[in-house]
Amino acid sequence: MKTLTKAEEQVMQALWKVEQGFLKDITDAIPEPKPHTNTVATILKILIEKEFVAFEVFSRAHRYYPLVSKE
Repeated sequence: MKTLTKAEEQVMQALWKVEQGFLKDITDAIPEPKPHTNTVATILKILIEKEFVAFEVFSRAHRYYPLVSKE
């Protein structure tokens, strides 16, 4: 099974908290000190490649949701 880095795990924790959400929702759910929005977007892209996260497209925005349950 693929493993998560500390930053990836932090983003997954936020995504599990919001269940599904846009980039701003996920960034807002991360505790202080918050990483930059671009950093969260990059981590989400990596999590999609690792098949931990998927997304739906709404015009120019993506709504992300977890593919793996919180264990």
